[in-house]
Order: sequence, then structure tokens, then C-alpha cells
Amino acid sequence: MIDARSGKSLTTDSPGAAEQYQLAVDRILGSEAGAAEALDRALALDSNLAVALAARYMLAKDGNSADADLFRERAQRAADVALPWERAHISALVALLEDPYANLAATETYIAASPSDLLVVSQLCGYLIFYGGARKLQRVLSIMESVDPSLHDDWAYLARLGFAASEAGDRHRGRLLVERALQLRPQSLYVIHSYAHVLHDQGKPDESLDLLGNWLNEHRRSAEGGAMWGHVQWHLALAEWQLGLIEQAWRRYERYCAPEITSCGPVLTLADCGGFLLREYLRTGTTRPVSAAVSSLFERFSSMLSQPFIALHLAGIQASAGDLAALERSRAAIVANESSDQTRLSLRLVDALSHFAKGRYADAADTLKLVRVEQRIGVGGSYVERVLIDMLELRAVELAG
Repeated sequence: MIDARSGKSLTTDSPGAAEQYQLAVDRILGSEAGAAEALDRALALDSNLAVALAARYMLAKDGNSADADLFRERAQRAADVALPWERAHISALVALLEDPYANLAATETYIAASPSDLLVVSQLCGYLIFYGGARKLQRVLSIMESVDPSLHDDWAYLARLGFAASEAGDRHRGRLLVERALQLRPQSLYVIHSYAHVLHDQGKPDESLDLLGNWLNEHRRSAEGGAMWGHVQWHLALAEWQLGLIEQAWRRYERYCAPEITSCGPVLTLADCGGFLLREYLRTGTTRPVSAAVSSLFERFSSMLSQPFIALHLAGIQASAGDLAALERSRAAIVANESSDQTRLSLRLVDALSHFAKGRYADAADTLKLVRVEQRIGVGGSYVERVLIDMLELRAVELAG
């Protein structure tokens, strides 16, 4: 049995297990529903298919599932009798999932030696997009461009390269790449998500409204329940909001994107919630009480406030609720950490939001003037998130008169 992307042999005597594993990898890379089920079918046919066990561990860990450690242990045991490339793949994937920051350099070294391992590439670049610092845009693009030439017409690769190119500033190239990816895999949530980002980067919410609306109508049955179903709906809600269709955007957000209902993982849930609530608060100045599900995000991420991406979105939610006491608790939690460039940036973002929520708009604007462009990039996430800082600063300046 041959792995479709690498062209290397898989350690299994079951063609059905290999087929289900390949199907699962496509669904993982496409953020489509049914990946875990395909892996379970593969493992029912070959319980020792090591790469399938590693992929199942990845999904279980991402979903905070209680059986994640069991899948990891089974994958590592099965790797002992697998081929060398499979052992290297499993070792790199597990290390990256267990401690991404400590294993960044080792993962890049692995990718240089195994440039067709798109699953590991996508995991690494996904981490860097959020936590890669000021140099992340070029770093992610360089990693994507180092991928084996045999994958240069692969839809999953094209979508990621297009996303990276657009984020790094070449929006025309990014759009051409994601359009090609969409032709090859029209049902992929990840591909249409990449396209939404490119259109946002180009400042074209009207095109995004048409594209996403038509896509969701056409692919609803196969896309619903996929890992990015709620997030793609969020992109459509954002386009509606940008075009002044505020009530329509709110209905969509509450039906598909709010923490109570979304299909997204925890970081995207925080980003979508914080991004939407803060935008609306900046537009209207009206505060809204948060739900129990939103409050649970505070509990989940409060220990990570030294990360600027987390600080921006958590404090954005707190400001949108007018919860000055929560903003003070966030500030205190950051101050309690050892001082670093990251914690100082987190503190500045929380201070700016706290000033804004207290009506001290000039102080908010002055605080944000100190956040340089490269720091705004280093906050993490995509251009969609970085716009939040610019919006906050512009609104503070406007209200300060």
C-alpha cells in the first residue's frame, strides 16, 4: 500500500485500511467532517496501522478527548515495527503536538528532510500563525514554499500556500492559488476558509458575501459538522457586518458561531467570539452581558494571558461586556508572570482595552501608539485579527476628539 502524497509504502496488509487512512488525511487537511470516523474504520481493519493511530491521536488531542493518550501510546508502540519514514513522521507529529514551542526547530529540520509530509507541515504552520512572532509571515511562507514539488498541484497545499502568500502581502498570488485549490476540492471547508481570508485581505466583503453564501448553500450537507463549519459561517457574518447588514450578521453569529454552538476548536472559538463582540462594541459603544459559555472561555484561557493573541481576545470580550473588574483581574494575571516582550505586549493590549472601557479614549490611543507594526503581526492569528488592534486605535482616536 502506498501513501498518496509521499509515494512511500504504508505498513499494512489491508488495502481497505490504507484507503480509509488516505480518506481521513484528506478530510483532516480539508477540515471536513468524518475524519475520525474514517480513521476508526481504518483501525478496525488494521489496529496497528501506526500512521492512522498517530492521526487519531492528533484529532483526539485537539478535541481534548479522554482517550488521546491511549492513541498516542498505541501509535508509538506500532511505530516500533513500522517503516523508518513512518516512525519519523509519528515522532515529529507527536513531539509537535505535545510541546510545539520546544520542538519548532526539530520540526523544521524534519520537514527539510521530509518535504512531502503535508500533515506535519500544516500542523507546524498552524501553530506559527498564532504564536510565531513578528517574523511569522515570511517564516510560514518559506516553509510552505519548501514543500516537495510533487505536491505543487495538490489542493491542500495550494490552499495553504495561497493563505500564506496573501498574509505575507502578495494577495493577487494568494487569490490565484486558492481559486485553483477550490477548483480541485470544491467541498473543502479549509479551502473556502482560505479564500475568505484572501478576500478579507483584499477588502472585498461584497465578493465574500456572494462566494460564501453560495458555497454554504451548495455544500451545507457535506460541510455541516466539519471542523471549520462555524468559522466559515463567522467569515460570512463578518462580511455581512462589514456591509452594514448588522442584524443579519448577529443572527448568523448566534446560530452558528457563538461558543454555545460552534463546531470549532477552543482557539478559533475564542477568536471568533472575541473578534465579533469587540467589533460590535467598537461600533456601538454598547455593552452586552456574556453567556455562561463565554464565561467558560475565561476559565479555559486565563492561564494563557501572557500570550498577546489570548490577551487581545479575552480582554476584548471583557471590554465588550463592560466588565472592568475582569479586565483588572486579567491585568493582574499578566503582571504575575515573568516580564518578557510577550507579557509586556499582552499588558499593553489589556491596558488599552481597559482605558477604552473606562472612557479614557486618549489614554487608549496613546497606549496603542506604542505597539509597532511588527508587534501587531506578532500578536498572532491572521490579518483578520490584527485589524482589531487598528480598529481599536482608530476608534479611540476618533472618540478622543
